[in-house]
Amino acid sequence: MAEVLGVASSVAQLLDGAIRLVKRVRKAYDRHQNQTEVLDKASLELESINAIVHTIVDEDALLTPAVAVELAKICALGNKLVKCVKVLDPGNKSAVRRIAHQFVHGTKEEEALADIMTDLDRAKATLSFRTQLANVGLTRMVHDTVVANVNVIDRIDRRLAEVFKERHGLKIASLLKIPIPQEDSLIILSRAEIASLEPRTDSNTDIILDEKAMDRIIVGNMARGSAIQLLGPVGRDMWEDMCVRIESNTASGYAAQFAYPTDFATFKYLLDHQERMAVLEAR
Repeated sequence: MAEVLGVASSVAQLLDGAIRLVKRVRKAYDRHQNQTEVLDKASLELESINAIVHTIVDEDALLTPAVAVELAKICALGNKLVKCVKVLDPGNKSAVRRIAHQFVHGTKEEEALADIMTDLDRAKATLSFRTQLANVGLTRMVHDTVVANVNVIDRIDRRLAEVFKERHGLKIASLLKIPIPQEDSLIILSRAEIASLEPRTDSNTDIILDEKAMDRIIVGNMARGSAIQLLGPVGRDMWEDMCVRIESNTASGYAAQFAYPTDFATFKYLLDHQERMAVLEAR
């Protein structure tokens, strides 16, 4: 996640710089209508891509591996664009030298710029597609269903919808049921429903869960004397797909503390064991 965030932040920085450069060069070519039209279009396209990238940086749930691949492509194209526009930049040249500079570098670099912008437009379309397909807000899997957080999905959906100027910014938002649950804001989605969002997939598609929701923290617990504690699974893990936090529990004396679900056989065995230990120590 940190690596992908780093890539996204670098792309955002690169695009910010590219937009400033394009606008500066555009101003230098104020009297040449053809050049200013090309640079104006480039500036608008870069700002559109940049809005998507900044949203990705702000919403780390969108930092999926597929999105990272597209960000890397945009980064490479952005570097090519900056190099191209720098050649077009007349800098502080006089009017006569500026015309000569444009005559020498103009047409060839303008064509190169147009080609780069075409590639960027394709990359933007793919990045948008991958971003819209991000399965955000998925917290845990239970058999063939997935628990989804409506609040997370709705928040990111609204933000992306504003960027893309569409009804939904996230494809998964189209699966939200009406009315939306009010208590815990969680709904159940089937694996097949999620798989249906992306073309050429089946019900066995990989589902990436929200890493923050899948924390498994078991710390600061203590058993004193002859007490026993059950802090993890014995046999089948009944909480394997859930967020688990077991912290700062203390058992003492002949207590038996169960902080994790287990089957009846294990439960009975531990209680019987505790009873035998109490009898032996009482002698």
